[in-house]
Amino acid sequence: MNIKNGLIVYTLNNIRKECNFYSNIDKEDFKIIINNYVEADGLRINVKIIPKIKLEVITFLIEMDEKIEVKSHVFLNGYQTWTNSREFNLKECIPKLKKIAWPIMSVYGDYGFYEAFHNKLQSFTYTYIRWENSIKLFGSISEKTGYTVFEYDNKEENIKVIKDCSGLVIESEYEAFNLFFIEGEENYSFDKYFEAMKLPKPKVPHCTGWTSWYNYYTKITEKIVIDNLNAFKSRDIPIEIFQIDDGYQETLGDWLHVNKKFPSGMGFIASEIKKSGYKAGIWLAPFVCDKKSLIYKEHPSWILKKVGFNPGWNGFFYVLDFYNEEVRDYIKEVFHTVLNVWNYDMVKLDFLYAVALIPRKEKTRGQIMYEAMEFLREICGDKIILGCGVPLGSSFGFTDYCRIGSDVSLSWEDKILSSLHYRERVSTINCIESTIGRRHLNNHAFLNDPDVFIIRSKNNKLTQNQRYTLLLINLIFGGLVFTSDNISEYSEEEMQLYKSIFPIREKIIKNVSFSDVVRIRFMIDSNEYLALSNLKASKLDVAIETGSYINKEKGLIVKNTIITLEPYESICLIKAETLEKKYMESTNIFML
Repeated sequence: MNIKNGLIVYTLNNIRKECNFYSNIDKEDFKIIINNYVEADGLRINVKIIPKIKLEVITFLIEMDEKIEVKSHVFLNGYQTWTNSREFNLKECIPKLKKIAWPIMSVYGDYGFYEAFHNKLQSFTYTYIRWENSIKLFGSISEKTGYTVFEYDNKEENIKVIKDCSGLVIESEYEAFNLFFIEGEENYSFDKYFEAMKLPKPKVPHCTGWTSWYNYYTKITEKIVIDNLNAFKSRDIPIEIFQIDDGYQETLGDWLHVNKKFPSGMGFIASEIKKSGYKAGIWLAPFVCDKKSLIYKEHPSWILKKVGFNPGWNGFFYVLDFYNEEVRDYIKEVFHTVLNVWNYDMVKLDFLYAVALIPRKEKTRGQIMYEAMEFLREICGDKIILGCGVPLGSSFGFTDYCRIGSDVSLSWEDKILSSLHYRERVSTINCIESTIGRRHLNNHAFLNDPDVFIIRSKNNKLTQNQRYTLLLINLIFGGLVFTSDNISEYSEEEMQLYKSIFPIREKIIKNVSFSDVVRIRFMIDSNEYLALSNLKASKLDVAIETGSYINKEKGLIVKNTIITLEPYESICLIKAETLEKKYMESTNIFML
């Protein structure tokens, strides 16, 4: 793997210049130094620009000498948490966001700074090309100096690596790329990628919990929270985290002004959660506010610009200037109160991407995002951070748990938002695809939060098959598994299913394939499982290709047996040869 060609476009004294390169060069205005070396069984490529005079970068990219076959499948990691992320065929394209959606939705994705082309596919921070039994993995070791975009061109059949640094003014050494390339078996390749990154292993355990959002949304009250808490406590449900989401604050941005729906205050809520034996979590969006907030009215110098619209937040909302010292002091005060006075154990930090929407002359979007995450980690200390709405590469090593998909919906798909080609849409299938696609990050960069599962039959439009599929996918790939259900409203059958997820056991994913249905082979202890998920609206016949499996409902299933999966149905089988006798009478979900 080598650099076939590189391109730098820049301006100097308002004159546009450009230069091609494929190795070290020393020009009148700058040097480019390329270092290649072997590390963690892969190849490291480091590219630096050393300016001899202040210059403004317009474009910086390298083209690799890897020839991409159009029949290949590639994984595309989306711009941020909510952006759809899955394997694509190179003949596919990422459709452009419809113009009618731009005023409201474009800020949530990369639409405003990365132009989508019909024959090009882009992936942020890392990507891979899938072959029969292995992958070729391309990844950025650090996003500290800016977002790294891997671009596939199915017309030219090549791969480019692009730095999001347009408009950056540099006058000292700038590390444009710090890349890692490896070819091999999937799990092995990702192990080596994160080994080269030298990230510490996540210090938090796999766990379960409850969050208020996907049942009550902003309509939560103190009574609703306490009633749900008592439902868990009275039934001795062994969750670890009980988290309050959006709806407790007076308005967006005024986090310490609690509304009248919580008359006893948020410290009281945290205390009651802890008395029940659970860790207390709370939601914040630390970098944004709305027009009715006191900080918007009293501190206009803190506001950078309008960055989105949410009808639940008094309409348009705004991003704060992270580099304003008064803003930092305010955020520090908020976190001190939440973590040390109210005494919460975990903060769910949302809409984080907003802090880096506007690049500066001296900092790229990625630099701003990295420094913001570094700041949040510093002021949170050892408290737990659940990241959300964040470019994932910027959160590596800073968050304990991190959302890796869009919000789950109370229906399978939002047909209107899908027709607008909005990749960050609230959608259950959108979330499931990203949960499967980003599975490799779990236990490496952080523990994956696949968002909630929904078992309840009330207040949602998901079918029974869809609810079970969502639950099973979350349990297999999630490190943090939440629900928002009011469990006191469960039927006996629903409660039995919910209790079957305990105790949470760590899974080792052996492989995932997508030939017809999604086939997931994984291990729990010494037992080997095969999960089959039909994510489509039609029935599918699935052949068991190897081995013999057991399912309590279907009994023994031998090689070449055909299983019919109904629309959106999933089934989990345990390999007969690995089955331990003690599991035969188990009521765990993986034996149901």
